[in-house]
Amino acid sequence: MNSMLWAGTVVGAVLGLLHAGYVYRVVSVPGDAAAHARAGYYALWTLSLWLLFGTYVLVLWIISVVAYTIARPFRWRM
Repeated sequence: MNSMLWAGTVVGAVLGLLHAGYVYRVVSVPGDAAAHARAGYYALWTLSLWLLFGTYVLVLWIISVVAYTIARPFRWRM
């Protein structure tokens, strides 16, 4: 379980950094210091939420793959 939490954190960090960079680029306006500060604030929140929910999403994905694998032989044919 501990390795799954670390894997989710790493996945969340990578996706969070990519998304935070995109958010910063979209929100910031060249030459406007207030817009750069706001963009940095939004990017920090984006990264934080990805780190927090990255583990949660990875665990749910693994649970759903296991459940699908178990339920697959029992599917009804129509």
